[in-house]
Amino acid sequence: MLLIERVAFDELVGTDDGFGGKDWTPVERLRARAFFQFLRGGESVQAARLTGRQTIVATIRQSPPALAIKTKWQMRDIGKGITYDIRAIEPNRDKPRQYLDIVCESLS
Repeated sequence: MLLIERVAFDELVGTDDGFGGKDWTPVERLRARAFFQFLRGGESVQAARLTGRQTIVATIRQSPPALAIKTKWQMRDIGKGITYDIRAIEPNRDKPRQYLDIVCESLS
């Protein structure tokens, strides 16, 4: 598996906006190399594509900083400038001790 994509993981930090709400600012927590697998299959994936969203699985190496990634964070493709919402994080099926699979959906 070639980890050729460059990605960054951002935690969304809320600050008071002065009106009772919060302004969410992305703060970079980790940079990594990734392998992208673009999903084409099920109904929810195809419905997302109709609304201009692309669902992918990004595979990264497992490490202590990578294990800190949360579904409340975002992933950025550094090369293309695309931001993704993280939907799920799970160990890779083939090599669960070596890689993490992160299911993401692009923001429209």
